Amino acid sequence: MGMFKNTLLLAQQGNEKAMEKLLKRYDPLLKKCSIIQGHFDEDLYQSLILEFVRAVSAFKI
Repeated sequence: MGMFKNTLLLAQQGNEKAMEKLLKRYDPLLKKCSIIQGHFDEDLYQSLILEFVRAVSAFKI
């Protein structure tokens, strides 16, 4: 858990590699949540990525 916390803190401080690492980790979930009626929705996927980045920034440890 310490490694995840460190990555999260770095991402919150603007470290792009840390944010990329988090996005890569959660990408399968974001893609799964972007499927509407059996079809992948690219616009929804992009919106979820933006919300993910905002959530990481706002998350209180």
